Amino acid sequence: MQTLYPDVSEDQYRSHYLNADIAQCRRVVTVAMWAMLPLMYFDFSLRQPGSLYLLLMAAHAAVFAFSLWFARQMPKILGAPKLDQQMLRWVWLALAVTLAGNASRPVDYFGHYYIDIWIVAMYFVVLPLPLRLLNPPMVGFVAVSLSLLFLYKQAPAVSYTYNVALMLLLAAISGHTISSRTHRFRRKTLSAEQELERQASTDPLTGVANRREFMRISDGELKRHARLGKSLSLLVLDLDHFRKINEAHGHQAGEVVLVEVTRRMKRATRSYDCLARYGGEEFCVLLPEASIEDAGKIAARTKHTIIAMPVSVSGKELRVSATIGIATMLTGDTIASILKRADADLHRAKKEVADGAGADTSTPASADPASSAPLPVSLPAEAGKAA
Repeated sequence: MQTLYPDVSEDQYRSHYLNADIAQCRRVVTVAMWAMLPLMYFDFSLRQPGSLYLLLMAAHAAVFAFSLWFARQMPKILGAPKLDQQMLRWVWLALAVTLAGNASRPVDYFGHYYIDIWIVAMYFVVLPLPLRLLNPPMVGFVAVSLSLLFLYKQAPAVSYTYNVALMLLLAAISGHTISSRTHRFRRKTLSAEQELERQASTDPLTGVANRREFMRISDGELKRHARLGKSLSLLVLDLDHFRKINEAHGHQAGEVVLVEVTRRMKRATRSYDCLARYGGEEFCVLLPEASIEDAGKIAARTKHTIIAMPVSVSGKELRVSATIGIATMLTGDTIASILKRADADLHRAKKEVADGAGADTSTPASADPASSAPLPVSLPAEAGKAA
């Protein structure tokens, strides 16, 4: 069974392979540049020195100089469009000089077609340019080469001409096919890599970051905030009596509650906050550049958003509540120490709720026998205690 992965955009595809494409183009240009030297000697052996010979040598020298300069400048190229533009210039120039040399050779000489066939096949295969850009110069090269073959060259037999034409066309078709399949394979590979990375960093049920991704992001943010001297806070949220919802209504109802709570938390937090499902019914929210006062406001808004409306599950309305612990970054803190303080604040808040409200249950707010009143939600302790 074939696995389907999300498609990647053209910009994602080109930017991901940009460095590899630059290195590949540089190798192609370098090889072609040094291959011009024996070709120049080959032209010298076929012709007598004259104005035409000098003109061709000047054209080859110009291509050699441009290739040398281009190979040195290529590592400085920023962006795929610039690479495409410069490579197309080089391709047009190299092919034009090649065709000029072919047209000036004796009418009964066919040796250069071996090189032309190799050029057509290899340029398609080794140049990592989009086919929509590479097709025009390559099709033009093949068309002019065939025109020279049928209109200018004098073959010893007609079959010789048709054999050369057939090999040239087959080289173009084969190279184009290989290039097309290579681009398609690279796209599928990138798509699979991105999907695997997403799965490795995302909670499959809620779609937010998982514990590993949260720790990775938090570690980087902690170092950045410590270096810049900015505040960083963290929320730990736990759904009250979530196990009773699972026991009374099944795990599917519990999953619906988790997904809906995640949506409400996204609405209550800021767009650049990092929300993660830390485990089970516990969520963490990293709050960049947030003081303990800011964190308290976000926690209160999150609590209010969660309990504002019951969650509808299979025709029943389940009221959920949450307890939130807060911690803010102190000098010398690590993510583990901040999480430990936030978790301690969470347990303290739960204990205060339990002491104040007594025994309570969290079940549907409908007429169901298991229903009860909404659970109270406890906010974290004062800023001084939390930090």
